[in-house]
Amino acid sequence: MQPIEQRLQAQLDHRKSINAFRTLPQPSARIDFCSNDYLGFARDSAELFQLSGAPTGATGSRLISGNAPAFERLERRLAHYFNAPAALLFNSGYSANIGLIACMATRHDTILYDQLAHASIREGLLLSPARTYNFRHNDLVHLEERLRKAQGNRFVIVESVYSMDGDQAPLQEMVDLCQHYQAALVVDEAHGTGVYGKKGEGVVVKLGLEE
Repeated sequence: MQPIEQRLQAQLDHRKSINAFRTLPQPSARIDFCSNDYLGFARDSAELFQLSGAPTGATGSRLISGNAPAFERLERRLAHYFNAPAALLFNSGYSANIGLIACMATRHDTILYDQLAHASIREGLLLSPARTYNFRHNDLVHLEERLRKAQGNRFVIVESVYSMDGDQAPLQEMVDLCQHYQAALVVDEAHGTGVYGKKGEGVVVKLGLEE
């Protein structure tokens, strides 16, 4: 297990030990006193709800009242599709980047990102307490210079396919560098999914780099 994974696991274990570990609640037939569905329309016995098993409208956060079996089924299918241990849905790729990047590092860590990274990645970096530095686009020499000087746990964020220029990150070489410096590589597959791979799984799966 990498140092980054060890730290994250320790944080999860600590939360469990102090009864602060959050899990998604399972749907219940109980009377709803906690959501924004004040009039009960989302959980009305409409045909759509009966067919999908999901509310017909937003009731609130999934952590509070908005979880549904349909969401969990889709996450399991996505995890299988991308050869991943698990998947988590966000309402958009933009919010996924912001949510992940804002919480994955501490003020003692360093995040390095490609200078042509998407605006959603940059917004997530603004919310992160970590030290953040860019490196020249697809420049492995510059990336290694940054990795060598980085402090704490190291994270590298790239896109598999860059939306403006259409070029690809040299992912295999980046994986090799990250493994050498014990850094975590975060790959945004927004523009690779559906285009690369036998079934459109993206560049990471196409190159066999899921691990």
